[in-house]
Amino acid sequence: MAVGFSSYQIARSGLKVSERGLFVTGHNIANADTAGYVRQQAIIETSPYQTVYGKNNKTFQYGLGADIQETRQIRNTFLDIIYRQENTSLGYYQTRSSAIEDIEAILNDPMGDGLQKVMNQFWDSWQELSKAPESLTVRALVRERGQAVVYYFNQVGSQLDRLQNDLNSEIQVQIDEVNRITSQIAALNQRIASEEIAGDSANDFRDQRNLLLDKLSYICDAKANEMQDGQVDVTLGGYLLVSKGSSKNLYVKPSSENGNFYYPMLEGTETQINIKSGKLKGLMESRGEVSGIKGNYANGTPNEKIDITFAVDASLGSTELRAQIGSYVDGLEKSGVDYNIRFVSMGSTSSVYNDMVYTSDNIDDFLNDTAGLDAFFSATAADGNFDGLITTLEGLNSTESFRTKAAKVTYVLSNMSINGNNGTPVTAEDAAGYINRLNAIGMKTCIATTEDYENQGEDVLEEGWSTIAYGTGGEVLAIGTDADSYDSLLSDLNSDTRLTVNGSMSNVSSSTNIVSDLKIKLNSLLNSMIREVNYLSSTGFTLDGNSGVNFFKAIDDDYPIEMGNFTLSDELAGDKGLNNIVASSTNAVGDNTISRLIANLRNKDLLEDASGEVSIDEYYRAIILDIGNQGSEAVTAANNQQTLVLSADEQRTAISGVAMDEELSNMMKYKFAYDASSRVLNIIDSMIDKIVNSMGVVGR
Repeated sequence: MAVGFSSYQIARSGLKVSERGLFVTGHNIANADTAGYVRQQAIIETSPYQTVYGKNNKTFQYGLGADIQETRQIRNTFLDIIYRQENTSLGYYQTRSSAIEDIEAILNDPMGDGLQKVMNQFWDSWQELSKAPESLTVRALVRERGQAVVYYFNQVGSQLDRLQNDLNSEIQVQIDEVNRITSQIAALNQRIASEEIAGDSANDFRDQRNLLLDKLSYICDAKANEMQDGQVDVTLGGYLLVSKGSSKNLYVKPSSENGNFYYPMLEGTETQINIKSGKLKGLMESRGEVSGIKGNYANGTPNEKIDITFAVDASLGSTELRAQIGSYVDGLEKSGVDYNIRFVSMGSTSSVYNDMVYTSDNIDDFLNDTAGLDAFFSATAADGNFDGLITTLEGLNSTESFRTKAAKVTYVLSNMSINGNNGTPVTAEDAAGYINRLNAIGMKTCIATTEDYENQGEDVLEEGWSTIAYGTGGEVLAIGTDADSYDSLLSDLNSDTRLTVNGSMSNVSSSTNIVSDLKIKLNSLLNSMIREVNYLSSTGFTLDGNSGVNFFKAIDDDYPIEMGNFTLSDELAGDKGLNNIVASSTNAVGDNTISRLIANLRNKDLLEDASGEVSIDEYYRAIILDIGNQGSEAVTAANNQQTLVLSADEQRTAISGVAMDEELSNMMKYKFAYDASSRVLNIIDSMIDKIVNSMGVVGR
């Protein structure tokens, strides 16, 4: 027989290949429901040919059977990348959607039992008081409704704080999960390398590693890069978390900068990792990527700071204004804002009075400086120079004399053209330059002037003060000549000061933060409402004829009024406290002026949003509408992303998943091949037996 005993090896190789094929098929069937398992395939190749020489020096080859080249995974790496990218976005949107659902449950306004109902009842009680300002029964109702406002806002604030703390704790949980996953990936890297360096396959270890990478992709936007040796490097935010068999952990800790709000930091460094998507990013944005330190404006504490510049045209000269300036300061005190104020004489050059910045702590020094005030408010020969005033303001800004994040407003009182009647006429181009300079330092400018100079200067072709005011977001007010007109003007300036503060804190730039932005808006609404109620209440008279008192107060005076930090004033406690609820602006019996003004606050434009000036009710409805829109968008995005993830998973499962019909077909194929190889082996054995046992028998 030409082949001889090598024929045994050919048949044996067939048995071996079929047996290994059945083994792989059985392994696939057994792991059909194993999470992360990728089907395997035995790759068969022919064994090396053997070359022999025939007659006439001719060569020919014959095969020596088959062998298993490798047991490979049927995996599409590109589809894995697509799946993980979509899974990262799914984790982000599902987290945001869940946070908004929690907020909707806290506010509960679509059901009609939320803050809107409480505020409506509060306004209605003041309306009832205006009908019977002397009624103790109605006054008791007002106090009860006020207490309901206190309770509900503080309750909402407490729940939002708790939600933030829960989200913050979840951030730590997820960072611990990232560390667990990355340490397991590093360990699997070592096992895979040790198996494959010896020529074996580590498919099952690779499946475990890929399943971990899938889980990691839901939490954060980590990137996996497989090296030539089969090990995977994992990076997050540009930093290595896994390199071969070693891993670096993330950690969180309270800090002087962020308080108890956690941000992922890299082990062994003070480096904050920039996470762009995934559940971790969703948690941080839901909580708010802000500092958790108490009193932080970005986390909801109202910013009541305002820097005021009170600029008086040197040529104006008004004893009436001198006499009434105290009323403006008194209004500032009653408004409850955190103010800094400078008084500037606007002449040929502008100078800050005494180079002083006055606050509530030292404003009496200004008011009691009789000689200085007489000189400051006396007329001079020099016309006011607005260009010089702007230069002074720019100088203050460049030396950081204005407080950080404080609203800035300048009130200009002038009875002449922009740069005086004896100056060069201000053209439209000049006015535009002034406006740009003022806007560059964030200075709102309101002008008090006579009607003659509102829309034009002394020269009919000269720009009027209204151009400057409207160009910087301010307004034009009428200046008078007698005490009453100045009293009205300063009252208007007080009102504008409060509105400026309200607008600065309430007109929140849109961001991806959820709870922190909501707290800013709710606290802006609350703070503006409370300060306006207190202002009106403090300007009136009690039922006993005493000066009015605040209706609400801060629990901790070191912080502004906000959710969790306000209550009813002590003066309203007890039976005598009902007399201290202010309904009247005078001592006249039946006067209901204050109660009507407070009742009408619901419809007064006190706040600002993207649409402009709005009332308290409009602002709150906009908050609820925004939450509803965010919730709808988040749910839609999460559902759409879920569809994309399922689609990507189905595509890779179609390639990588175990198909029972296919495996059963393979089982039959390898079974018949095994039977055939065993039959070949039997036949060869029979042939050899015939030769061996029959040799030499002939002739016996």
